[in-house]
Amino acid sequence: AKRLRDLDQIKTSLYTNITHEFRTPLTVIQGITDQIQDHETEKTLIRRNSGQLLNLINQMLDLSKLEAGKMELNLVQGDILSFLRYITESFHSLALNQKINLNFYCDEETIEMDYDPDKILQILSNLVSNAIKFTPEYGKVLVTVHRLASDQLGIKIKDTGIGIPPNQLPHVFERFHQADTGNTRPAEGTGIGLPLCKELVTLMDGSIEVSSTLGQGSVFVVCLPIANLASKAPPVKTLMDLNLAPVIPSFDPEKGLSDDRPRLLIVEDNHDVMHYLTNCLKADYQLFYARNGQQGIDQAREIIPDIIISDVMMPEKDGFELCTTLKTDVRTDHIPIILLTAKADMNSKLEGLEYGADAYLTKPFHQQELHIRLQKLVALRQRLQLKYNQPEFNEEHSTQREDAFVLKVRQLILDHLDDEHFGVEDVAVATHISSTHVYRKMKALTGKSTSQFIRQIRMQEALRLMKTTDLNISEIAYSVGVQNVSYFSKIFSRYFGKTASEMAKDLKQKG
Repeated sequence: AKRLRDLDQIKTSLYTNITHEFRTPLTVIQGITDQIQDHETEKTLIRRNSGQLLNLINQMLDLSKLEAGKMELNLVQGDILSFLRYITESFHSLALNQKINLNFYCDEETIEMDYDPDKILQILSNLVSNAIKFTPEYGKVLVTVHRLASDQLGIKIKDTGIGIPPNQLPHVFERFHQADTGNTRPAEGTGIGLPLCKELVTLMDGSIEVSSTLGQGSVFVVCLPIANLASKAPPVKTLMDLNLAPVIPSFDPEKGLSDDRPRLLIVEDNHDVMHYLTNCLKADYQLFYARNGQQGIDQAREIIPDIIISDVMMPEKDGFELCTTLKTDVRTDHIPIILLTAKADMNSKLEGLEYGADAYLTKPFHQQELHIRLQKLVALRQRLQLKYNQPEFNEEHSTQREDAFVLKVRQLILDHLDDEHFGVEDVAVATHISSTHVYRKMKALTGKSTSQFIRQIRMQEALRLMKTTDLNISEIAYSVGVQNVSYFSKIFSRYFGKTASEMAKDLKQKG
């Protein structure tokens, strides 16, 4: 028991020292950010994320202080309702962006009592942010405050979120415990917030309880004693000072079909990472967005992008599931996928590649590395387009998964070569996917629309017949499904730079 206590003390001391060391580089980052001229959007992202990191460090230090019995209360007497309302309202923009209805309710105008503003801020902000994180779109989060008969203040945070499994409820206030440790967690977390809330509430001689129904939501209730012994003072925080949940930028997909830039789908549930990727890539790619793995799958099937960047840990379906689903769907199996993850170990990288990812980048990644990875994958796609447009491309040259689809379409055209009416709809029926998806897949793989590819195969076969048979121009035109000989000659000239008659004459002279 003594050895375990000593070991626990060493662990506590270690992360306390480490978190203290984190504060120095953060101080430099935040200080230099204020000195940068212009680039206001980028500076906002730096400030917000460095602030979140600093807040996490402060929480770890606070836990250490609480354990050591060195944390003290700094009580002031004032209207706690206005302060609680300030904290709740600071999350309105975040809730609105998540399409969640956040409300604050109390049946009294004011409640004067002693409270520690910093401790109350940490408790309520943790509970409200958690409620929003784990509540799906169009859900509700309600903060209600009541004066209880036992001369206590009751603060209830109720949500209509995913709920907590019954076997996990007894552990939610344990440090570093997370009810869901899989890749499809609805939100990021460290397992520090709720244990800190409990410790802070206990420090104030209060209590905190949780109840939950899986799939229906959770209720956290904080009870604090009401006393009026401290000196009166105005709240030390204002809504502007809190700045807990700033407005999140919204992203609208670019719809310009005339844009020649490759289509890139970003699947990422973190707004700031999405914003950073946008700033990195908007000049070179048409950008489309999805907030979770399922949305990413749906978007990929709808728009058939040229490339996908996806996070691994996301709500609903993770990046691995997205990979597996898209790589086993004939409509999307050709799309290159880059996975982003915070897991840097080799096993995680190998797992990503096993699921079909074309590349795997560890956060934090270098912008130049991301650009190079994308450029290489796009270049590979362009080389495949050149291969598929060669007349000699056949099964002997087939090495890629997507080759099977191009070969199938090519063979369909050859099997119906003399049928002038064979077209896009016939290819769609034979491949069991819509004509729109056939068009997008053929465009991605060959650089040509389905009708253009059909025409190209007809002309390639016409040239082959010209080289290997004694058929005249009219017979060759009919054989490749073109009934109008003058139209055939015009199309032939567009492909080979010579009319069919000129080509036949040149071949005869060479032969």
